[in-house]
Amino acid sequence: MISSNTKQPTTLAAWPLAICQALEAINIDPNPLLESAGLMRTVLFDHPDGRVDITSMTRFWQAVEETTQDPSFGLSVANYVQPMHFRALGLLMLTSKSLESALMKLGQYSELVSNSVETYTETTEHLIGLTIKPIPGIDIHPMSIDSFFSTLLSFSNQLGASLNAIHHVELMREIPCTSEKWQQRFSAPIQFSANYNCLWFKREKLGRSGIMGDEKLAAFNESVVKDYISNMNSNLVQLKVKNIIMALLEGNQLVSTEPSIQTVAGQLNMSERSLRRRLKEEGANYRDLLKEARMKLASHYLLQTQLPITAIALHLGFTDTSNFSRAFTRWFAQSPSQFRQNHA
Repeated sequence: MISSNTKQPTTLAAWPLAICQALEAINIDPNPLLESAGLMRTVLFDHPDGRVDITSMTRFWQAVEETTQDPSFGLSVANYVQPMHFRALGLLMLTSKSLESALMKLGQYSELVSNSVETYTETTEHLIGLTIKPIPGIDIHPMSIDSFFSTLLSFSNQLGASLNAIHHVELMREIPCTSEKWQQRFSAPIQFSANYNCLWFKREKLGRSGIMGDEKLAAFNESVVKDYISNMNSNLVQLKVKNIIMALLEGNQLVSTEPSIQTVAGQLNMSERSLRRRLKEEGANYRDLLKEARMKLASHYLLQTQLPITAIALHLGFTDTSNFSRAFTRWFAQSPSQFRQNHA
């Protein structure tokens, strides 16, 4: 699906890496779950500053929930996230003059962490809340909200927040069979089926920490955050191309039509020449993006659907099953049927 947002919905690659650690802590191999979402751990590990499109992230969370059979699993991911996972924004929070100021900065620059939701801070006389509001047309898994709020609680504790700093929590997720784990984690009233997601802190509990408050470092870190976001928002062509390819492939009705660069350029209101130039400037090329999209959809169709391999080949724009099988074997070092069997 192509978002109507001008900013392509993505999140930091550090998030799925933290989820992998949380899965391994309970003896679950995360790699098959990553592959089912079209992600590869080695790529994430080599590019922790990279971005993951939110469709893949949501698929990963879905696979995690199905495998763990634990709707509260997202809460435990916070045990494996540190401020540095937020890159320059984490450093900005650490050098802010107070915890309340750090939360305000997080709300202001939250798109660095993820631009797949609308995030902002609200204040009352006694409370400050970090609100996460969905963007129409973008699916966000409830576990992602749980893990983010749980991580914020961990950060606040690390930075010296007083005990019982949470006043209450509002979550859009449906009421679970038991809310005990959420209650234990936040030690505050939990409202499920809420209109928005919001983590409310008691302002009196967010005093200045002894390790915080470096005005010069904070100013420098804020400039780095602004530069990162500016670059992120200007270098979106390859992400747009990849998602257009995904949409075109998913729209294939069993016809072996490979999305052409001319078609993609037309959807971006660009000439083919301009598109090739922009991709080159970003260190990308069309054939590699087409391959990545095909790899992602191939693993998804094989693991998440019962489609015959012949149908999958045609969906992905291959002229026949043999061409698809040869390409798939180059990508994953095993045939499509072996891949499906090994991950059954």
